[in-house]
Amino acid sequence: MEPARVSGTVSIEEQRAYIKIETLRGKKPTEIHSALSDVCGELTVDRSTVSRWSNRFRGGRVSIHDDPGRPKTSTDERNVKRVADALEQDRRATCEELSEVTGIPPASVYRILTNDLKKRKISARWVPHNLTGEQKQKRLDIATLLKQRFRIEGQTFSNRIVAIDQTFSNLAETKIQN
Repeated sequence: MEPARVSGTVSIEEQRAYIKIETLRGKKPTEIHSALSDVCGELTVDRSTVSRWSNRFRGGRVSIHDDPGRPKTSTDERNVKRVADALEQDRRATCEELSEVTGIPPASVYRILTNDLKKRKISARWVPHNLTGEQKQKRLDIATLLKQRFRIEGQTFSNRIVAIDQTFSNLAETKIQN
């Protein structure tokens, strides 16, 4: 018989209270997570979170609340804009360099880049992780044009294509200038 789902949401603190009670009763984190999933569905805390809190309670922790700490103000919208603007000036900047420019701690800069701006580092440059609709359309247009030229010109067209990384191209230019 499937357990009935509770309408509404179960807060994180309420899930922690359940984790605490079930841990004290001797249940394993996987059993606790499974029971929480039956009730909370997609809003269930991660299995690793259940494990972490279960270990804390087994270790003697009493409180279900987070420990007091510094507020997360460094990833507000104003700072996201500051990092985005600094990155626009130099796409090869490291988190430390962006931190110096913006005055935001490097760990927060990294969190802003990866979580808020959805960037990842490729070839020493921060690039969008997800393409916009406009970027996808431009790629499709270029691919279509190249395909048409290949149909018209055949193998001679493909023999003229040079495929190199832009980073390599910039490196070659730098070496030529020196």
